[in-house]
Amino acid sequence: MPTLVTDLLIGVPALLGGLCFLVAAVSMSRAGDALTRINMLSVATGLGMMLFIVSAYINDLTSGFRWFSLIMAVVAFAATVVVISVASITLARATYRSGAPLDPRTGYDDLAEEG
Repeated sequence: MPTLVTDLLIGVPALLGGLCFLVAAVSMSRAGDALTRINMLSVATGLGMMLFIVSAYINDLTSGFRWFSLIMAVVAFAATVVVISVASITLARATYRSGAPLDPRTGYDDLAEEG
């Protein structure tokens, strides 16, 4: 039977995860270039998804502890880290190679030196 404490333990991470996505969306609309937008998206997606995973796991705990649920949560965490990292690097590199202009405030350009 859900209580106020379990509702808070489930709801707070879910709300914080949603807030991560909202802040990222607002920040992305104000960013100067595509690379900055991708950088903001990757951080928000990583943190927001992890908070959603925590919320889902705690929700699953309300029906009792199961090893399978714990393993699924750990695998979801690991997969989120790997997928977000690889996806953001791939998107950023593709954006850079497309010739999208960089923000003039960019201090250095390591990729241009790769040649």
